[in-house]
Amino acid sequence: MLLRQRKSYAEVGQMLQIPPGAVHDRAQAALAMLAPGEARALPAERREEVGDYLLGQTGVAERLKTRTYLTDSESARNWARAVAGELEQLTPGELPEIPEPSDNDIPHAAEAAGGAPPAPPPAPPADDVGAHPRGPLPPSPSSSLLGGALVVVAVVVAIVVAVLLLTNGSSKHKSTTTSSTASKTTTSAKGPAVHQLALRSPFKKSRSVGVVEVLSEGGKRAFYIEADHIPASRHFFYAVWLYNSPGSAEPLSKAPPVGNTHRLAGGALLPADAGKFKRILLTRETDTHPTKPGKVVLEGPFSLG
Repeated sequence: MLLRQRKSYAEVGQMLQIPPGAVHDRAQAALAMLAPGEARALPAERREEVGDYLLGQTGVAERLKTRTYLTDSESARNWARAVAGELEQLTPGELPEIPEPSDNDIPHAAEAAGGAPPAPPPAPPADDVGAHPRGPLPPSPSSSLLGGALVVVAVVVAIVVAVLLLTNGSSKHKSTTTSSTASKTTTSAKGPAVHQLALRSPFKKSRSVGVVEVLSEGGKRAFYIEADHIPASRHFFYAVWLYNSPGSAEPLSKAPPVGNTHRLAGGALLPADAGKFKRILLTRETDTHPTKPGKVVLEGPFSLG
C-alpha cells in the first residue's frame, strides 16, 4: 500500500484501524530485514529517516535533509541502495534517487597516506572572477542551459548537496525593476509543484549556467539550485540571495565548497516574504555574515510560480 498505492502512514493506519505509528514501525522493521547487514551499520533513528525517504513519507524540507545525509554517509548510501534494490519490484514508479557523494567528501589518497596533496586545478578564467559588472544586469535566457541535467522525478529533485543557512538579511525596500523569462511549472500527484527558473552569468564569455526550482508543498516553499561550470571555491564561498536592490536583499543559503567538478547544488526552505523579491543571485562571499550580495556569479528573475 505504501509503495504501489502511494498511501501515507496515516492512510494505511486508517484502513487497517491501527495508529499511524504502528504502520511506521512495521514498515521500518520490514525495511531493516531486507538488508540486515547494512542496517546494523546505521543508528536506528538514521535508518528510519532513510526508510521514510525511500517510502515517500517525507515533505520537502525533510527530503532535502535526508539527501544531504545520504550524500555525506557511505554506510547510509549502502543500506539505501540495498533496500531500494529489493523495493524496485514492488513499486510501479521510480523510487527516490540515492545521491552520489560529492568530490569534496572524498579524501585524496595521497593526503590519507601522508603524502603531498595533488596539484590544484587551474585558476578559473578572469571573466568568472572579475568584479561585479557595471550597469543593469542582463536578462536571463529563455530556457535552461543545463541540457536536461536537472530533472524532477515524482517526489524528489535530482542532486542535493548540504546547505547551511546564513543570517537573515534586511529586505525593507520595494523593487522598481522587473525581469521576465520563460519558466515551467509541473505538479506531481505525490510530490510538490515545481516552478523552474533559468540563471545566467552577467559575464558574456562565462560558461557558468544554472537552474533554480521553487518547490511548493503543504503550504511550504523551498528552492533547489544547480549550477555548472563555476570556479572552484578556495578562499571564498558561494551564497544564494533573493534580491531587489542593494538595500533590499535577503541571504538564503551558504553552499559547501565547490571542487574539481565545478558544480554546485543545494536547497533550503524559502522565507515567508520570498514573493516580494524579483531576482535571485548566486554570489561569491568572504564575509560569513554578509549584509549585501558580493560578486555575482549567476543571476536571474525570481518568482514563486
